[in-house]
Amino acid sequence: MASETYGIISLLPALFAIVLTLVSRQVLLSLFAGIWIGATILVGWNPVTGAAHSLQLVIDNITASFNSKLLLFTFLSGAMLGMIFLSGGMNALAKRIISRIRTRRQAELGTSILGMLIFVDSYASTMITGSVMRPITDQFDISREKLAYLLDSTTSPVVSIAVVSTWVGFEVGLIREQFDALGIDQSAFVVFLQSIPFRFYSLLAVALVFIVVTTGWSFGPMKRAEKRAQETGKVLRDDADPLLETREEDIVTPDHVDSRWWYFAAPIVVLVAVTGLGLLTSGGWPGVAPVEALKDAATADAILWGVFSACALLLAILVGHARVELEDISDSIFEGFKMVMFPVAILSLAWTIGSVSEALGVGPYVVSIAQGVITAELLPAVVFLAAAIISFSIGTSWGTMGIMFPVAVPLAFNLGAPLAGAIGAILTGSLFGDHCSPISDTTVLSSMFAGADHVDHVNTQIPYAVLCGTVATGLFLASGYGVSPLPLVAVGVVALVAAAYGLSEHTTVTMPRVFGSDAD
Repeated sequence: MASETYGIISLLPALFAIVLTLVSRQVLLSLFAGIWIGATILVGWNPVTGAAHSLQLVIDNITASFNSKLLLFTFLSGAMLGMIFLSGGMNALAKRIISRIRTRRQAELGTSILGMLIFVDSYASTMITGSVMRPITDQFDISREKLAYLLDSTTSPVVSIAVVSTWVGFEVGLIREQFDALGIDQSAFVVFLQSIPFRFYSLLAVALVFIVVTTGWSFGPMKRAEKRAQETGKVLRDDADPLLETREEDIVTPDHVDSRWWYFAAPIVVLVAVTGLGLLTSGGWPGVAPVEALKDAATADAILWGVFSACALLLAILVGHARVELEDISDSIFEGFKMVMFPVAILSLAWTIGSVSEALGVGPYVVSIAQGVITAELLPAVVFLAAAIISFSIGTSWGTMGIMFPVAVPLAFNLGAPLAGAIGAILTGSLFGDHCSPISDTTVLSSMFAGADHVDHVNTQIPYAVLCGTVATGLFLASGYGVSPLPLVAVGVVALVAAAYGLSEHTTVTMPRVFGSDAD
């Protein structure tokens, strides 16, 4: 059966896995159940054959080139963190930062700014910011749910619009591919820049972070999480299951080691520098312009080179300067591997259920519904919502972009709608759905490096994401009727302030948890 004939059934595997995950809190079993249902549909509704096909799909996704490199990156990230814990460098840097941070607000603001400053890659930003700021936010009784939200909302939204990042080459490449196919004589990079003011969700997500940080307002399940942390000192709720199992205190720094802050800073600088250089050189720089190089960059290779170089430097520091025994280093590396085993399992199954949803034709189905009601004026809002639904269902913003571009850009071109607005709607809509989806890799990594319970992170973040998405939908509707995007962004920020105030502790409104138990 062709994928486009599955219709609404194509949504079943992802929605079943998402709902079961959030209700049962059994992430791995829920994801595999969704994969099994999807595989059973694909093989003609035979559950036994579907089970066998499920295993093959998992293997196919793990061994895919990009995915296998990302898994290796995750393992090496764990090894790197294990050695950093052993060196005591993170604790030494945290002490220096804590001496300058005196309030919860400053700790949250520092986390947000650091997440934005590391704009080269969303994975690297999440890892570095979470690792540095977790012990600091713990000291100020900031809930792990809040930390995970700050990580998730100041990494991908910023990286997606940064002109030098692992995202820009992919995004510009998608634009150019459609321009070539349609015979559009415009610079793909220039249109990419023109689309930035239309990235309403991305811009509002970052704005909301600074609104809630500077005002101290919180709402929904996050309000209860923050109240628990402030009143009891519990940064995690009772019976929480944080993704990052190993803590810094689980790896003891030898007594003879005089921990230095640069034991942590130097590997991080190398990680960022080698990743950036890898992006450029893998794309042909200096033989081609940086923008062209980023378009053709090998993203997975670059981040892998970066983390490997950081690990090599750490090993040299531990052996050559800190004089740590090789046995202790080896033990810390394996402790680091333990940190990432569960996230690796989740990522593997999340990729697989995403591929199952794609095979069932989620993208064409959602787009076919949108095409039935679309006009030039409604196109930006419809494209934004369609991208959000697809991204939520398959758990990947990049995959959603790949699905949406061949449909939405030609549609906008034929309807005479502004291309920058349509492209901005695709790119930021993909991020909106990704932020809400518990099977998204960036959502998983945010939970992991915040040391948060994954379901708690999803529960607490969804109200914030939905608020930004709702306002963004209204802005896209207005932009479709010719309103300039920059004034709309200003209007959107004002709307966020008003809504956040209305939903915060300044009123008697208390939103329920989105899924799962209400107990903290």
